[in-house]
Amino acid sequence: MKLAVPVFLALLAGLLVIPPASAADTVTPSNPPGSESASGAQCQGYFFPVEVNNKTYKVWGQLCTDDPATLAEQPIQVLIHGGTYNHAYFDWSYQPDRYNYVRYMTQRGFATLNLDRLGYGYSDHPPAVSLNFDVAANTLHQVVQHLRNGSVGTRFTKVVANGYSMGGLTAQVAAARYRDLDAIAVHAVGHGLLTPRSTARLGTLVQPALLDPKFRGQPYALDPGYLTSIPGQRTLFFGPPGTYDEAQLPVEERTKDIVGATELADITLKSYTDLTRNITVPVLWSPGRFDKIWCGTTDDCNTDPMTANEPNFYRPGVFTKYIVQNTGHGTLLGYGGQDYMANIVRWLDAHGIRGAA
Repeated sequence: MKLAVPVFLALLAGLLVIPPASAADTVTPSNPPGSESASGAQCQGYFFPVEVNNKTYKVWGQLCTDDPATLAEQPIQVLIHGGTYNHAYFDWSYQPDRYNYVRYMTQRGFATLNLDRLGYGYSDHPPAVSLNFDVAANTLHQVVQHLRNGSVGTRFTKVVANGYSMGGLTAQVAAARYRDLDAIAVHAVGHGLLTPRSTARLGTLVQPALLDPKFRGQPYALDPGYLTSIPGQRTLFFGPPGTYDEAQLPVEERTKDIVGATELADITLKSYTDLTRNITVPVLWSPGRFDKIWCGTTDDCNTDPMTANEPNFYRPGVFTKYIVQNTGHGTLLGYGGQDYMANIVRWLDAHGIRGAA
């Protein structure tokens, strides 16, 4: 969200017509080189066809389970990453016993579908100007329908979404509009204006992807609407020293992805409205205590006014707040990440969504 990079650059992306990859009408298995899961679970990648503006694109997701024999009995968690991340956030390669969400959940009887959102990772990259949270929510809805309709060989009857940061906004919009999720978990995103301090921090975070050697040679990097984090700036996603392992930072740089400028602009439109009052299923809202982006008034979500106001954006009876201690904006990647995962299981169990025995 670098303020020095004019958002109007995103509009120029429309001049760079990047055609969608050909996509069949059916879900197709795909395990691209390098997509092996670090979770230790049994995993299969798929391309899901989605329609956006009368064009068909492919969204990649990796379905994982510890027990294929009971897959039909397992609730499935659809995992939705944030900006400048991809599916690697939930399938973390560094110390997977501690940080890998896919591993944790599959070992407890859940299936996971770990997505690369449209415009990220192995998924297709439309012009960045075409991406926003309406599109993201609609593509999530289409993927959920594939899961419920048995397009991957199993009809899933319990579908939960867990969205991180911009993925959390995606889950919120999808749950409010399409009503085909049984519950949503949202972390590292909230309602309310970003503070001047938060905005200043975000202003030093991103630059055009074309300027980063990591993305050199990628056709989508020619689209000026695709941005990425400036090398060395990803400490913004962590809490203060002592809440995370500094060995995480090289992994962050190695696995980082891009983000669309129009998606960044759309955060303002989607996170400051009461659309979430249309959600009728259980919602677990879990900021990391030391989130420097969403708790920028005090830098402590235990005391920040944003957290006190968050329940007012939901209808009575659906909202649960759980502030994850000892971590920052990258909730899963701080020392409190395991506490968060354990609470997800407790919360789902309390709402009758339990892993297969």
